[in-house]
Amino acid sequence: MEKTIFNRSYRNLSQKFLQYLFPTMMTTVALSLNEFVDSMLVANLLGSKAMAVVNLGFPVMLLMATIYTLFGTGGATLYAVALGERNPEKAGKALCLSLMAAGSFGCVITAAGLLMPNIIIPYLCQDSVLSGDFSRYFNVLVLSAPILSLVLTLVAFLPPSGSPKLSTAVNVVANVVNLVMDYVYIVYFNMGVEGAAWATLTGYVVGALMIPIVLLQGKVKIRFARAGYADLPILRECANTGGAAAMSQFGFAIKFAACNSLAALYGGTAGVVAFSFCLQALSVVSVFYAGIIGAAMPLLAVLHGQRDYYGGRYVLKKALKYSIAIVLLFVAWFEIAPEHAANIYDIVRPDEHALAIYGLRIFAICFLIRGICLVFMYYLQILGEKIYAMAISLFDGFAGLVPLAWLLCHFMGLDGLWWAYPINSIMLLCGILLWNKHLAGGRYTGLLLTEQEEVAIQKQDFTMTGEKETISRISLQVTEICKKWGMKSRTAKLVGSMIEEMAVYSERHHRIIEEYDVLLRLYDDRVEIDFRSLGDSCNPLQDSDIDDDCNLAYLRKLSASLEYDYIMGMNSTHIVLRKG
Repeated sequence: MEKTIFNRSYRNLSQKFLQYLFPTMMTTVALSLNEFVDSMLVANLLGSKAMAVVNLGFPVMLLMATIYTLFGTGGATLYAVALGERNPEKAGKALCLSLMAAGSFGCVITAAGLLMPNIIIPYLCQDSVLSGDFSRYFNVLVLSAPILSLVLTLVAFLPPSGSPKLSTAVNVVANVVNLVMDYVYIVYFNMGVEGAAWATLTGYVVGALMIPIVLLQGKVKIRFARAGYADLPILRECANTGGAAAMSQFGFAIKFAACNSLAALYGGTAGVVAFSFCLQALSVVSVFYAGIIGAAMPLLAVLHGQRDYYGGRYVLKKALKYSIAIVLLFVAWFEIAPEHAANIYDIVRPDEHALAIYGLRIFAICFLIRGICLVFMYYLQILGEKIYAMAISLFDGFAGLVPLAWLLCHFMGLDGLWWAYPINSIMLLCGILLWNKHLAGGRYTGLLLTEQEEVAIQKQDFTMTGEKETISRISLQVTEICKKWGMKSRTAKLVGSMIEEMAVYSERHHRIIEEYDVLLRLYDDRVEIDFRSLGDSCNPLQDSDIDDDCNLAYLRKLSASLEYDYIMGMNSTHIVLRKG
């Protein structure tokens, strides 16, 4: 394949990534308020044992997270890929089926929790001191399952629909209401720790009310299509796409329940408090790398659907760099001054305080390594490497960590629990790097598994600006390159003209002059042009041809196919020309 002579600036993708990063990170902050800030407030209002009760409910919350990850993350990823492939009907059906499945499974959790409390509660809480409070907290928690599963699944589809800010707003409102109602239910209504569960339910009911209001106002364009029995394979595809991420959440539920039991067995109540504190620290760090993953994955999915593989590599590298830089700051804090974090959670009893600080210093080693592993796991789901992604999920979850923690605790006591997390993460990262090296050279190149174009004979990938001189120069250069590729002179000139007309149209009608990303592919029987720009929607299929210099009729008449979509705030036009 001929070497690219034009430069590609990744400024558009960088701008889009950063545009999504802050809202998505705020969304994960809001989601985590239900975990670590909620626990912080409960600890300060009711004491450290109440924080332990909340953390004993983590497996239930993680089971809910499994549902909205399976159908929310998986469905939203398929939704974004379908949009990138210019298949909005499939995207709409993925949304419809994901919502139906999430709501149904949420109802199953509620039914199981209310009908079998005597079986489930003793497994989650083996400490007789905490069991009474936990039982009341658990009953309210399972009532929340249908609403939380449904709302958070729908929220997952908002970023790939170009509305990350609405996703943030829903979660922020829900969790601000949650915190306010924590205080109201616990202090004014004297409901104890179960008030925290009622506060969570209240918050998401309020947050859910925002979504239909905004949708009815037409401010958000979300693709929705009715789906029937014949469309169930799409639901299966959603579940397969989100399977590894969902299994990670389910693995958390098993892992945390098992590790809570080990903490209680080898450390008593102080061990449970210390382990709960380490989980809270993990939640804090997870806000940031989960936000980075959330910002990168919809964009990666769209680029994968459009077969812009080098653009995908750029976004993946940026996500990894941001994850490493941000998490390093937290690891340094937990290693140098963990007592400050313990004070935030009001862990003041000498035995609990000393054990929490000691455990966190060891536990925190895993944060950076695990963040890198999770970025790869989510990326592999987009690539369709579902078995590989599932293997990472299982090893990070219960399959790798639980046996390792049990073995280390057998020989080292409670210290084995702290060391199990970093050792498991190191083993997992080494395995990922070795397997990536094994896969490179076939469908992929490099350790980042950049996909290779297997069908196109030639490819040109470049960025151009909207100045008249630049447009004219690029048009002539593209024409010459096409001639070198063996095209007839007429077809080569037509390709150059198409790119010129798209650039002129974008500049004249919508004043987009900064940068356009162009991906040109040559096949045996056709030439395909993908033209991408940021800014307001500029649709060459709908806009009127009011300017002779912007000859939209020329584009429409001479192209064999002309498709347009406005995806994640990006104008994406796909032009097909038959070779003649």
